[in-house]
Amino acid sequence: MMKVKDIITILNKAFPEDIASKNDPVGLQLGSINNTVSKIMTTLDVRPEVVDEAVKNKVDLIISHHPLMFFPAKNLDFANPQNAMYAKLIANGITVYSIHTNSDKALHGSSEWQADQLELHDIQPFCLDDDSIAIGRKGKLPEPMTAYKFAYYVKQKMNIKMVRLITANNEKLINSVAFICGDGGKYWRQALIEGVDAFITSDIYYHVGHDIISSGLTVVDPGHYTEELFKYKIAEQLKTWLANADSSISIMVSKTNTNPFQDLF
Repeated sequence: MMKVKDIITILNKAFPEDIASKNDPVGLQLGSINNTVSKIMTTLDVRPEVVDEAVKNKVDLIISHHPLMFFPAKNLDFANPQNAMYAKLIANGITVYSIHTNSDKALHGSSEWQADQLELHDIQPFCLDDDSIAIGRKGKLPEPMTAYKFAYYVKQKMNIKMVRLITANNEKLINSVAFICGDGGKYWRQALIEGVDAFITSDIYYHVGHDIISSGLTVVDPGHYTEELFKYKIAEQLKTWLANADSSISIMVSKTNTNPFQDLF
C-alpha cells in the first residue's frame, strides 16, 4: 500500500515544490505524509462542498491546484465554515496536497496544457519569475485572425460560455500570443515588452483594462475557472504514473463546480 509521501515523491519529480513562486504556499496543506492512500481525488479548489464529496467517496488524498490555505487561520472556531472544513478533513483522515505555481512553471504542467488547448505552435517561455523560470508561455496561432475572432477562438478552445475582450481595435490582426494561467493581470506590460500581439489571462481589473487599451495591446480574459483543466490533466498523469508503479490506488476527478460566478445571458 502506497503512502502520501510516495505520491508526493512522484508529483515532485514533475512539479518540484522549490520552483513555486515566492510565498506561494504549495505542498502538504493538511494531514500526514505517512497516511496510506487507496483513493485520490483531484480538484481545482478545496471548498466545503468538495470536502463533502471526498468524504462521501472515501477519499484519502485530495490533490488541488489552488492551495487550501492562502492565509493562516487566526483561530479554529468551527462557526467559521473554513475552519469547519478543516475539522472535517481531519476527522475523516483526509490529507490535502496542493500544486499551484509549480504546475504553471513546470515543463509539462499547466502552461503546457493550456498551450495545447489553444493549439499554439513555436511555444516559448514567457515572463521569467524571480527564479528565472517562466510562469507563462507564448506562441503562434494556427493562423492569423482579427482580435474579435481571436476572442471567440479562445472561447471555443477553452470550452467556456464567455470571455472578455479588451482591445482598441477589433480588427487588429493577431498572430503571436502570450498567456499566464489564472490571475496574471499584473504581467500585461511584459506582453508589450516581448512584442506579442495579444495576451490571455484572467481577473483583469477595470482601470487596468483602460491602460491596456491605451497601450495598443489586445487582451482576452477567459475567467479564472479555466484552470479547472488542472484536475483532469493531473488525474490523467497520475493514472499513468501509478499504473507503472503497479498501484491499486483509484483516482477520481471532483465533480463539484467551484466557480463562484454564474454566467447569465
